[in-house]
Amino acid sequence: MIYVTGDIHGNLTRFNSIMEQIKLRPADTLNVLGDVIDRFPYGIQILRKLMGMSNVKIILGNHEYMMLNAVGKPGEPKTQDENATDLWYQNGGKVTHDALKRLRIATRKEIFQYLRALPLNIDLTVNGVDYKLVHGAPVGEFTHYLWEYDDQEQFILVSLSRPQAKKLS
Repeated sequence: MIYVTGDIHGNLTRFNSIMEQIKLRPADTLNVLGDVIDRFPYGIQILRKLMGMSNVKIILGNHEYMMLNAVGKPGEPKTQDENATDLWYQNGGKVTHDALKRLRIATRKEIFQYLRALPLNIDLTVNGVDYKLVHGAPVGEFTHYLWEYDDQEQFILVSLSRPQAKKLS
């Protein structure tokens, strides 16, 4: 069986409920469409569990992307935009950052390396029908927005985190 979920956002109760309902077996595949972390306190714990499961595929979500931009690489000088942490915190990242700080640097490096290697989408065929699993926008749409974004990753993920402009009337 193939399962798809996303936006767990560190909610252990929600995650455990999903896992209980689907009763994931070794022959099954669980596709997670990003945003495993932030907002609730168990994002890193859930992410580490998913990382250890061979039948789980994860797409990078905008919350993981914000975290990577905010924290940089452990043990190296931070070179990211100093506003990155503020953006991440505004979107519920402080609880995840607090959890990261309690981990050994080696464990953090493992998590960041894993996240940096995640795809931006997954192509899937089920019963002869092709699907493209994405977190926010398919990579193919990037060509229509070249002038607005530096690269595909920014197009797919950052636009989801930006505060939306409000129309004043």
